[in-house]
This record gives sequence, C-alpha cells and structure tokens, in this order.
Amino acid sequence: MSIFRSKNSRFRKGPIAFRYILLMSFILFVILLTQGLWIVNNSIQPTLIKYGEVETQKMATAIMTKAVKDRINEGFDVDSLMKVQNDKNGKVSTINLNTKQVNEIVTSTTTYIEKYLQQVEQGKLKELGISEKNGATMAVPFGRVTDNALLGNIGPDIPIHVTPIGHVNTDIKQKIEPHGINTTAIQIVMEMEVTLQVIIPFHTKEITVKQNVPIATRIVQGEVPTYYGSGSVAVPDKKKTDS
Repeated sequence: MSIFRSKNSRFRKGPIAFRYILLMSFILFVILLTQGLWIVNNSIQPTLIKYGEVETQKMATAIMTKAVKDRINEGFDVDSLMKVQNDKNGKVSTINLNTKQVNEIVTSTTTYIEKYLQQVEQGKLKELGISEKNGATMAVPFGRVTDNALLGNIGPDIPIHVTPIGHVNTDIKQKIEPHGINTTAIQIVMEMEVTLQVIIPFHTKEITVKQNVPIATRIVQGEVPTYYGSGSVAVPDKKKTDS
C-alpha cells in the first residue's frame, strides 16, 4: 500500500503558483495590447498620412514661392533672357533663350529652395511666413484623426514629422499662346519639384510637390510658333514644309 500511495503522490497537483498566474497574465496583456495597437494604427494611419500630405504641400508651396520671389527680386533682363528674331517679312522666326542666364536663374532658385528647406528642418519658420504650428514637426490630437466632432481635440498628440530628402528639381520652360490679334504672349515659367518625407509612428511616405510659377512675360507681334527647337522656339518654313 505504501508503494501505491507513493506513486499516486507524484500525480497530485496543488494550486498554480502566483508567479505563473502573473506571467500568463502579463503575456496575455502584451498580446492584447499589441493587437489593439495594430488595429488602431491601421485605422488612423490613412488619416494621418492624408493630413501630413496636405500640410507638406502647403509648406513646400510656400518655400518654392518664396524662392522664386526672392530670385525675381534680384532682377534679370527679360530682353536678354528672350531674344526674338523676325524674318524679312517681319514675322517671328525664332525665340531664343539665353542658356547662360537660364542656368544661372535655375541654379540660384534651387539654392534658395535648399536653403529654405534647411531652415524648416531647423525650425526657423517665421522668416518663411510658415506658421510655427505647421512646421517640420506637427502634433495632431488623437481625437481629430478619428473624424469624430465630439473628440476633436481630445486625446494624446500624435507627432507628424516632415523632412526633406534632397530631391529638388528646377527647370525653365516656355509657354506660348495667342494674345489678341496678330500678337503672341511668350511666358517664361519656372517649374519646380520638391520631394519631402512624411514620418508618422510606424510608417513613412515620400511626397513630391510640383509648382509652376511664371517669372516673365513678353508680348511680340506675329503668329504663334508651332514647334520647339533646342533652347528656342522656331517657326517652320512653309515653303520647305510644302515641298
């Protein structure tokens, strides 16, 4: 009998130790917390990204507009930038752009944009006319991203950070349109493109913002040129075309 009892005593189970209960509770808490954060993150992430995109576009547009404005304030000669040549009949034959001057304008404007992007990164926003609330780092109340009017400003702030990633493209293009009777409007347009990165918790996204700003306009007598050449706009010779 003693042998039988000793064998049965090996299979007796007492109450589970408190440390095991605590460990299991902690593991369950971590699992539920992780799952909850994942669900919340997936539900608010699109709203946060959209909010970041809107604010990024505002910021980039303000930077590019100021860069062009500052470059224009430095001054340049429109007549030397655009040289219009007429044929023997007085019609516009070619419109040449001063390549050297174009390159200088593009380079200086790009330098301005890069400078202002660095200022935003450093938090120097007043000089750029950008609200400090919409700077490189923004805080959005949790209630606002839920699209609930009652919870608009309730809850912890969620940070949204905007940082430049070095992609700044600048170019100059010509835009030519009829302007009244027998006149042509030649517009020089600055085309700019800036790429920024929006950073939110657990996610990042690159945003490319483009803007076209006219920097000079000239009205000339003659028909609208119909095709573009390298660095110029040329009017085809009808006799050669017909032949």
